[in-house]
Amino acid sequence: MFHLIVRARKDAKALQYINERNYGGFLKVSSLGGGRTLEEVEGPLRELLDEPYVPILLLGEAEGELMEEALAVLEESGKPFHARLLRTKRVRNMRVDELHSNIEEIKARFRLGIEWKNAYALNPENPLGIEIHPDYDIYLAMGEGFRRAMRSILGVEIGENSLVLRKLMNLEVYYSGPHRVAEVSKRLGSPVEVLWRIPSTEAVPLERIIELNRGYIEAFAEASRAFLRRFEGHDIVVPWSGGKDSTAALLLASEVFDDVTAVYIRMEYEMPGTDEYVEETARRLGVDVIRVDVPMPLDRYGVPTHSNRWCTRLKVEALYRAASEFEKPLLVVGDRDGESARRRLKPPVLERRNDVLGRFLEVMPVKFWSGLMVQLFLLMRGIELHPLYYEGFYRLGCTVCPSLSDWEVRLLKKREREGS
Repeated sequence: MFHLIVRARKDAKALQYINERNYGGFLKVSSLGGGRTLEEVEGPLRELLDEPYVPILLLGEAEGELMEEALAVLEESGKPFHARLLRTKRVRNMRVDELHSNIEEIKARFRLGIEWKNAYALNPENPLGIEIHPDYDIYLAMGEGFRRAMRSILGVEIGENSLVLRKLMNLEVYYSGPHRVAEVSKRLGSPVEVLWRIPSTEAVPLERIIELNRGYIEAFAEASRAFLRRFEGHDIVVPWSGGKDSTAALLLASEVFDDVTAVYIRMEYEMPGTDEYVEETARRLGVDVIRVDVPMPLDRYGVPTHSNRWCTRLKVEALYRAASEFEKPLLVVGDRDGESARRRLKPPVLERRNDVLGRFLEVMPVKFWSGLMVQLFLLMRGIELHPLYYEGFYRLGCTVCPSLSDWEVRLLKKREREGS
């Protein structure tokens, strides 16, 4: 989670309104007490930087000199941060919608900004010039299987551990080293298409990527753990699909709470390898898993479609029945901003109500992370990703999911041909 820091209490009040309206009040907002010089604000600033949330310093144009002096203190902290001078004289003078847009763009910078240091290093200042958009995501194309699939299906050569910028409509830009080498459309309902390619590849060592980003990832992990600690006293239930995001949520929950239960809703047409991955990863994490098998009567309802995703209803109902066995369940889910605009617009904590559970909370500890951050966090903890990610998949679901792209359908057919 993020810590919004401003100079004056009136500025903090303006931000707190946005925090309550858009983020459920679960960001932290603080002022520096109104001081106008570094001497007056340095003490409060250092105290705020000792807190676990990731800092964002926002000042108005009239406070430019204070910003220049405060940057040294922010850099000295060693934490990821972003500092911005807004275009209005004071923070509180900016229109609410424009101030909110600034916050959304800054949040995106933390997960998308990259610096090239003979490997990819997360940096919200974004020296590499990655296109920043609140609904974009980035991830690593890892594994020889991923590279083979790109070569055999699309005729595109990518380097070892390429960076992928995932834009709207499943448009992906591939980087090999610091250079863009291909753009591929994986739009749902359309054939996968290579829009352009450049014959240039560069191997980027995964070990160096991990080491360059270790402090950055640990800072975000500590912020997420601090967020989760606010919910002590609940029964911790993690809906776990075996995908990277729910696995990261499960790992974070297990680092905070002594008693964590994962619920694996096993749909009839599950992706290959998921059963084995869940079993092995649960053993490594030492968490209890409740497995619920859900049949999918295609003969009765037909193949799921975007307008009739009856399978999702069956899956959610099974999850709620499993969670109802707990007295005070807290659902820790792996939703992230970069997955879709719909998920980005949700606050990090939702209060839900239904006939099975009554009133309950759903919390999202990796909401502000990118796919890259999730990948690195798991690998830093010695947890391998689901094998399908190393073959070219961005997301996991069922083999009859209406959200499968032509690219993912081709990957599944490729596995069948190769007998994988």
